[in-house]
Amino acid sequence: MTTSKKKKPAATDIEEAAKECFVEGNSRITVAQFTLALKKRNVATRKKLARIIESTDYLQLASNNNVVVLTRTTFSVNPASPPAAAPATPLVTGAKQPAPPPAPPPAPPITPLHTSAPKSVPPLTVNCDTVAIEDILGDIASEYLDLEDNAVTDIFLDVGSNISVKINGECFQFETAITHADVSMILERLPGGGPDFKKTNRVIFGQTLHRLAAVTYDGSITGITIRVGRNVSGLLPVFEGMVEEKNVLLCGAPNVGKTTTLREICKYLSRGKCLCLIDTSGEVCGDTGNRRHIVGTSRIFRPADPAKQYATLLDCVRNHSPDVIAIDELNTKEEVEVCQTIALRSIQMVASVHGNIQDLVFNPMLNKALGGSTQALVSDRVAIDGKKVVMQRTTRPIFDIVINITRTSHGLEYSFIEDVADNVSRIMQGKPINVRRRRMVGDELLESREEVLYPCE
Repeated sequence: MTTSKKKKPAATDIEEAAKECFVEGNSRITVAQFTLALKKRNVATRKKLARIIESTDYLQLASNNNVVVLTRTTFSVNPASPPAAAPATPLVTGAKQPAPPPAPPPAPPITPLHTSAPKSVPPLTVNCDTVAIEDILGDIASEYLDLEDNAVTDIFLDVGSNISVKINGECFQFETAITHADVSMILERLPGGGPDFKKTNRVIFGQTLHRLAAVTYDGSITGITIRVGRNVSGLLPVFEGMVEEKNVLLCGAPNVGKTTTLREICKYLSRGKCLCLIDTSGEVCGDTGNRRHIVGTSRIFRPADPAKQYATLLDCVRNHSPDVIAIDELNTKEEVEVCQTIALRSIQMVASVHGNIQDLVFNPMLNKALGGSTQALVSDRVAIDGKKVVMQRTTRPIFDIVINITRTSHGLEYSFIEDVADNVSRIMQGKPINVRRRRMVGDELLESREEVLYPCE
């Protein structure tokens, strides 16, 4: 059988694909939509798009003497005199335009205090085993997903619903519904012939960092959620000089990079020390045998019973002589109490938790990590805004520094909250706290100091 060499796509093919995408005056579209338009014209673009867009899920289309130019950032038409208008909601080929997402809560008021000069740093390196996802999803991956795009974080497949993909925190749907046969096929293609969801409703598949969780309804699996796992190297400049010899707590919403940051901190702190890492779900370092490039020389512990994660923490202290103990996702009051015991034994603690620092301060189950809380009756002299019943910390916080991770239009931002005891008290009193912010933009590390006011509940 002879194979014909693919012809090099003409510029007109790319231009026609772009024009097809810009229907009804749309000014923003996703990479997935543009990729589908190119595939109709037999233009292979996966590797080219990966090089062009790097970590963003949008492209920019500019008309320059009838030549189409693809660059990073927003995929939009660039008229001669561009109007200052808000971009439209992104669309996906073959899908109805999604309803606009609800307006996010207002960000805490910020008062800039100081901005440092940018520091030159090496660029980040992102490694992702996309083949493992393509193997289990088959045609779903090849037709609808651009897994080379680092902005793709989650894939949602529910029986009777359309394929949904989360890109940069926003969900996009395709006009193809999932069937029971699709779900069964995906589970059968998993290494080992399908996981056992009895102990925990999540599994790391293959020699990867990808996580698969089942959606159950009345005892039957009716859907699948796949979290795309990536190993990111090069974050050391972000937290270097801030986490040494300190108990560190990573905070943030789901899927902002807490586990990714924890990997890099473990790799850094395990140099010359015994670091015990509690990786209950396997998300930190996966099932791979060669973990050194992921978490350095850390020793990995996985509890047989995920509900007894606290018991493994105690076992590390009693039997394995740790200098540092790291745990991904504090979930229960028992785990926080064990962390408090460990911190009192001169062992460094590194942990992550869902939610920002304000959420944790007012979370009765987990706020002991930051000193707990109680209501106290105070005198008129120290009453705040006339309120004689105020919130106060009950003890010293377990953690010396809190790193609050948020996703912004410029990428991930790391807010370092030092002097945790004083700042937690200020949050309870409705006073602003001092925050050191760092973020990486290209090959530069930007740092600023600001005052942030979190509303007091």
